[in-house]
Amino acid sequence: MSGDKDFSCIGGLEKHIRIVKEMVLFPLLYGDVYAKFNLKPPRGLLFYGPPGTGKTLVASALAVECSSANKKVSFISRKGSDCLSKWVGESEKKLQTIFTMAQQTKPCIIFFDEIDGLAPTRSSKQDFVHASLVTTLLALMDGLDNNSEIVVIGATNRIDAIDPALRRPGRFDRELYFPLPCFKARKEILSVHIKHWKQKPAQKFLAYLASQTVGFCGSDLQALCAEAVMCCVRRNYPQIYNSSSKHHINDRQLKVGKQDFLQAQQNIVPASHRVAVAPIKSLSMKVQPLLQNNLTEISSRLEVLCPPEMLNSESNIGKSSSKSTNCPRILLCGNDDSHTRHLGPALLHNLEHLPCHILDVTSLFEETGRAAEESIILKMKAARRSLPSLLYVPDILSWWSLVDEAARVVFTSLIRDLDRSINMLIITTATCASHEIPPEIAILYDEHQGEVFEVRPPESQERRAFFIQLFNSSSDGISEKGSQDLLSSTRRTKGRRRVKNSKSVGSELIASNSKTGMRKECIPLGEGPPTKRQKMMYASNSEKLSAAEVQELLHKIVKATEMWTSHQLESLYASLELTLEKSFVDVFYAMDVCLTRFSNVIEKLRPCEINEET
Repeated sequence: MSGDKDFSCIGGLEKHIRIVKEMVLFPLLYGDVYAKFNLKPPRGLLFYGPPGTGKTLVASALAVECSSANKKVSFISRKGSDCLSKWVGESEKKLQTIFTMAQQTKPCIIFFDEIDGLAPTRSSKQDFVHASLVTTLLALMDGLDNNSEIVVIGATNRIDAIDPALRRPGRFDRELYFPLPCFKARKEILSVHIKHWKQKPAQKFLAYLASQTVGFCGSDLQALCAEAVMCCVRRNYPQIYNSSSKHHINDRQLKVGKQDFLQAQQNIVPASHRVAVAPIKSLSMKVQPLLQNNLTEISSRLEVLCPPEMLNSESNIGKSSSKSTNCPRILLCGNDDSHTRHLGPALLHNLEHLPCHILDVTSLFEETGRAAEESIILKMKAARRSLPSLLYVPDILSWWSLVDEAARVVFTSLIRDLDRSINMLIITTATCASHEIPPEIAILYDEHQGEVFEVRPPESQERRAFFIQLFNSSSDGISEKGSQDLLSSTRRTKGRRRVKNSKSVGSELIASNSKTGMRKECIPLGEGPPTKRQKMMYASNSEKLSAAEVQELLHKIVKATEMWTSHQLESLYASLELTLEKSFVDVFYAMDVCLTRFSNVIEKLRPCEINEET
């Protein structure tokens, strides 16, 4: 374990460092305070969370802090597998030796990394060696005196595999969860890793990079910085890969730039994405005109339904409860599936400081031989362990008819048992109208308290602001600024309408963000503004369109797409975009034909949808 990093070399874990100091360092350094008030100092602390989130790093930094304190504190570190032996009784003897050494060198901290390998859950199928080890560890921790000045710390990413007898006060007094870092924590971690660079990237670029690395843990960000340096070396000294002799590398010429970090990001797969990819992304610049108003209204609903400290990563939990009679929950429904494709992931992006647990059709059936109700119970237990947390159930109707009656009853009963004192936000999406939701699901959400939100189809102004992006590069008076001004006027109109209808709901997303602490910036992930080459293509064809033709096309598009879903509008946009890229003599006629053909296809499909609904 490296001993050259203290707490100042750790970013994004200020709360965890404060708790570790209160639970570990203070009782060892100021034991007389506990003795004066006849308090029992804590004996154990358990770190758990996803791999690479800093559990072992905090323990190693704690060892450095202990050695630099006024009162010397010894530190003993062991892996869970170090105590195992093939000889009978040898494993228990190694464990006793560790505690004996701690008694001789107290005050002392004992750190067990990967403690799930040392003290797994005892059961009828468990072998004798592990059962005896767990019993020995329980006896040794119980044998510590109140003033023994010995603290035991364990770290694991499989907390369910630890024997429940260890998880109580007197043994492991507190369990500390290490989540994936949020936007602010990722920015701090990146700043720590580039702290000693001579030519540092700009803070503005670090903020952009932090917004692009959703789902990256601390180890991933460290690997990203290392890979960016190697990309810079490959870019400046490509000859070192073709020669066996050593070349002199001038570190002054190595300036890690934006292109190096972007290339490194493509070469790294985050640890969390290797298991399951969470659908977390912000609204892209392209679809913002269509869905920004819906996202604003949903965020304002959450401001009413959720406690303020739950939406704000800076506040402390436990100040107030939800204004609803249930735990915070919201159901996004509507025939437009934009709530599952765009709005749900955008909400997860705004609330990324909350640990996210996803219950979808993949997580229900990912393990062969496990019943669906068992998967639901395990997912709910995991969400309740990391409160405040977020449970995301996308497209619940996709698996509702696949599972049996027992799984449905288990799901509804678990959700119904969550009262307002539990800080768990449940976001559910259903691709159907609000009156078509199955009664078992509908009864879980109170429509009168604003827990049901039906996504409406984009209105004419939103559709116009969406399709006007096709002609933004034209020099005929249709500019991107005009499009944004039109969208801003639409937002202001929607804001005034919401204020008139509800006094408690905020009218603007920016105002809501400033009060709740939700993410203010909306940096796109995935789709973005057109590239320079695409702008040149658009300009060459859109220059053939006059301002009057552009206005006429926009009028036809807006009129023909009445009551269309966002998915249909995006498909039409892609078709018109391809038409605009091609070289036609009469661009206006080609785009008009494309619009007519696409509209005819939609009109043919609409009677089938109506028959299915009836």
